[in-house]
Amino acid sequence: MDCESLILNSKASFLSVKIDGLSSDFLFDTGATRSVLLDSTAVPNFSNKKISSFGVAKGADKKKIVNQLLTVKLSSPLFESDTKVLSFIKMPDSKCGQFKTNYSGILGMDVFFENQSVMQLDFSNSKVCNITTQQFRQYLSDNQYQLLKSKCKSNQIFVYLEIEGKEYLFKMDSGYTGNIIMPYNEKLSFKNDKKLELEGSLFQTISSHTSGSEILYEKMPVTFGSFNLEAKLNVSTSIKAQNIGIDFIKAFDWLIDYNNNKIYVKRNQNSIESAFKRRVMYYAKVKAEKLEIVVKEKSQTKFNLGDEIVSVNGQKVTAENQCELQDLLNRTEDWNSLQLEVISISK
Repeated sequence: MDCESLILNSKASFLSVKIDGLSSDFLFDTGATRSVLLDSTAVPNFSNKKISSFGVAKGADKKKIVNQLLTVKLSSPLFESDTKVLSFIKMPDSKCGQFKTNYSGILGMDVFFENQSVMQLDFSNSKVCNITTQQFRQYLSDNQYQLLKSKCKSNQIFVYLEIEGKEYLFKMDSGYTGNIIMPYNEKLSFKNDKKLELEGSLFQTISSHTSGSEILYEKMPVTFGSFNLEAKLNVSTSIKAQNIGIDFIKAFDWLIDYNNNKIYVKRNQNSIESAFKRRVMYYAKVKAEKLEIVVKEKSQTKFNLGDEIVSVNGQKVTAENQCELQDLLNRTEDWNSLQLEVISISK
């Protein structure tokens, strides 16, 4: 059995890889069909690499960017390729905190399904493994794993969930840090009234920062295989994908038999976030050296999206303290408890 430690940090999962012999952390993303380089400094002698343009790549918001390609030696205990073709994309980055990219690339399903092994996602022990046929049969004989209604195609994994008794197909996307997300559809209607409606730029995809409205539900009844659960669900106008994210995925251990189109899971001890941690009024973010309001709860009217915050509790916003003040604002549920000086976008 070949295994690699899975690093869970800030609701994201990472694997260590070597690019042309240099170690680097990549985001482990079951939602990505091909692997991507984001940071050119992770590749020794990058300037000598031949870069070619071919086609386009799409983010979860379906926006397109030019697909640039380069060839590297990519290896880990789970795979090895002397001529692995990576897409090279300059991902929109941010200066601070939760919005800042702190990994060198995205590890997609192409590197795993090329080696024809059964993949084990062991979130109980925070590791990813390639397992042998004998080990796979042993896991199944223990009767701990259950077969899911699922499908695998084109380096993608899909599973079915029932929400309020209705079945939906979801892509397995460990690159999405949330729980369950669905694109907005006027025919989509839920009975659950435990919800929060937000407007603005809540997500970052590989191609852009999103802009739209988000309806967030808490304690949504979900049936997954034989498991009856409660989870958070986001209905989004900005994200066009229908996915389950890492917060849901990590609550199970997985056996992915891609070649036979079968997925097995067992419940582990990891919890699934089902309730809101706070009632969001606003979120702020540093953009173009300014601290701006980028998200607001729909009914809030005191501030507008795009308003610039110039001081917090009498402290002027500067390049040195922007990230600290952004963090303070985004940890504060009620902004009425703060003294804010704001330049309105409407002026």
